[in-house]
Amino acid sequence: MSDSKKRKTEHSRDPAKWLEWYEESSDEEPPREETDSEEEDFVIRSDHNSDSEQDVDILAQDEDMANDGNLTKDDNMTEDAGIQNSGENIYFVAKDGITKWRKMPPPTNVRTKSCNIIIHLPGPKGAAREKKSEIDIYNLFLDDSIINIIVTSTNIYIDKIRSKFARERDARYTDSIEIRSFIGLLYLIGTLRSSRKNLSKLWDNSRGNGLEACYLTMSEKRFRFLIRCLRFDNIQDRPARRELDKLAAIREVLELFNNKFQSLFTPGEYLTVDEQLLAFRGNCSFRQYIPSKPAKYGLKVFAMCDSKTAYTVSLEPYVGKQPPGPYEQSNSGEDIVLRLVAPVEGTNRNITADNWFTSLSLAKSLKTKKLTYVGTIRANKRELPKEFLPSKTREIKSSLFGFQDDATLVSYCPKKNKSVLVLSTMHFDNAIDDSTGIEKKPDIITFYNMTKIGVDLLDQLCQNYDVSRNSRRWPMVLFYDFLNISAINAYCIHKYHSHGLNKCVKRANFLETVSWELIKPQIHRRSEIQSLPVEIRRRSKILVGVQDEPTPQEDKTGSRGRCFVCGRSRNKTTRRWCVKCGKWACGDHLKDVCVDCYENA
Repeated sequence: MSDSKKRKTEHSRDPAKWLEWYEESSDEEPPREETDSEEEDFVIRSDHNSDSEQDVDILAQDEDMANDGNLTKDDNMTEDAGIQNSGENIYFVAKDGITKWRKMPPPTNVRTKSCNIIIHLPGPKGAAREKKSEIDIYNLFLDDSIINIIVTSTNIYIDKIRSKFARERDARYTDSIEIRSFIGLLYLIGTLRSSRKNLSKLWDNSRGNGLEACYLTMSEKRFRFLIRCLRFDNIQDRPARRELDKLAAIREVLELFNNKFQSLFTPGEYLTVDEQLLAFRGNCSFRQYIPSKPAKYGLKVFAMCDSKTAYTVSLEPYVGKQPPGPYEQSNSGEDIVLRLVAPVEGTNRNITADNWFTSLSLAKSLKTKKLTYVGTIRANKRELPKEFLPSKTREIKSSLFGFQDDATLVSYCPKKNKSVLVLSTMHFDNAIDDSTGIEKKPDIITFYNMTKIGVDLLDQLCQNYDVSRNSRRWPMVLFYDFLNISAINAYCIHKYHSHGLNKCVKRANFLETVSWELIKPQIHRRSEIQSLPVEIRRRSKILVGVQDEPTPQEDKTGSRGRCFVCGRSRNKTTRRWCVKCGKWACGDHLKDVCVDCYENA
């Protein structure tokens, strides 16, 4: 069995079944938040089209669509092209007249190629090895460093707007306990698939259909206030930082989350690079329009995920052209992939991506970093031979292979006038997958189909229990995405710890446990606030399991005593007293209750 078949067999289980998800249904709530007034508004149509099948009609647009430079033939190109027509006829010559692909695979030996040997096995690492409970694992991602940034930045903004409120208590400062409880409520609401519902329906319990955990944790008014005021940087020096970085409003939090993702888990051998589109229609200078996506308008985020577990290793929001300075960088597909894969360089892992990223130069660059690459490639690339492009004369279900020392190119014809082009630096033969039957798909294509799912799986998991609420501020949209991904990553670690122990819980139960542990300290604190309604305090104590301390009873030195309500003004004595507090009370200020009411009091 070839090396590629061995790796494919190990990955034969459908990665989409590794985690459970359910369809989401929720009501829309109109946006209620303020927007950053200084943000410019643009919509950029993205060219991210990942269709794997190339149509014969694109050949007429080949020169116009080429995104890696236009090349013209010269004398050398004509001379190289003659190789194809020579007696040997062992090469396919690419459209650039320079790149050549052998028609026969290179000779193989019995040894496994070094590029197919994975150095590190997947699993938790660092502090994640010792943490076993749901909340302990989750706190590794949302630790005190991130919470403190949010608390400090939010309080700075609250201090700025306090003068707009008539009462000081309506704009009081927040703290880490309240911010954690706020995030816990987001998870709880998302678990119930109510993230887009009107908040009033979640807090209003006049008809018994509200969420008790919500109104016991904080009031609806306070929750709305926190959504409005939540910030992730110091707004006082933001204008200066925005001169150098469009992501200044959330840069520090983004880097902390990325560091957590990379330091707590070792991903599997197959990684997927793709893009997310986070639904957003507010003012933003880098909002994207992708008509093929369900949301169509939103923020584009590039991600690298484990194709089996959907664990996210690294994220990079797309912000267009950055101002000159330390954050200025290329936005080409090749450079984006090279930045995303930096944490796994030298590990012999495979990277799978679609045709927006793929080029021969990228595959060879990854090869120098000890990473293999498999991805569809666009037909307008100059390094492709014309024989590999869609053609009306191609036999249906046929495959055409081209080989170099460190790369393999395949063109598969699924139907008339169509072709699927895939480039691989992990496969070195022309093997056909027998399990595909009459489809006769090459091993390279079946491997690509199995490993391209990583980011798509991540999107589905995020949508199932989404914490995102309608917002006009793009930093909030990114923060909601960070929360979704952190919970998924924490659940991946929890599953690894529970593997074989029959203790793994469903993801919905995992999120409910995390949300409860986040809101519990806030409920306990509110149960001791005497200014709150008695019923709120009573229900809070029941929920957190706190019992009222018994009031010490007065020693009865005689058979009669003065009523503590009437006082000395009436000087009314009585033989009765309250069974709860032990104070003397006359008949006017003492109520008789039945045995059942007394026992349940």
